[in-house]
Amino acid sequence: MSGELSRASTTERVADVLRDRIAIGEVEPGARLIELEIARELGVSRSPVREALLRLSEEGLVEMVPYRGAIVVPLRRKRLRDLLDVRLALERFAIVRLCQASAPDAIEALRSHVERIAAALQRGDARAAVAADLAMHRALVALTDNAVLLRSFDGLLNQFRLYIRVTSKHYRRAEDLADEHRGLLAAIRDGNAVRAQEILDAHIRHGLDEALVALPPENLSSASD
Repeated sequence: MSGELSRASTTERVADVLRDRIAIGEVEPGARLIELEIARELGVSRSPVREALLRLSEEGLVEMVPYRGAIVVPLRRKRLRDLLDVRLALERFAIVRLCQASAPDAIEALRSHVERIAAALQRGDARAAVAADLAMHRALVALTDNAVLLRSFDGLLNQFRLYIRVTSKHYRRAEDLADEHRGLLAAIRDGNAVRAQEILDAHIRHGLDEALVALPPENLSSASD
């Protein structure tokens, strides 16, 4: 049993390393992930690397391609739109529930996340800002106390992280990111679900058009989606 637990923990550590590298762009979309190289670099056997890659495949971050092995999922226009649409649907529902609940404690909990976003931006730490951004939105969903909703959000969390990195590059003023979140919280605090959803839509779609244009030509056709 201890051997099984050890292998499982090694697999998770390898998966965490690869997730992080993909999320921050250290490993680019379309890049091959070679088992032997990863195993040598991390000082582990190939077995947990193989299991970690399969896990990332299940999470939608890696594709297992015949004769090529594992590659980081290429950025595609349709998938980007689809993910943002799903994220909007989940969070719009969460906003309605929070506005109906009128819970001041929930607003304060969310506010602490927004201040972490602002602090990261002031430091010029884009990676921390993206992490704080996602943490705030996950907290928003978690505050609905709807386990099915949260599980749905968590199932796509790593893909959301990847695409947030792509769209967040296109903020002309870094502080706009924190300001958008403050406006969202103000609308939720006031119980104005319509206004809150409008702000959420603008926030999540911010940078979408620029991100789509920036994708390389070979990823633009619907045939590759």
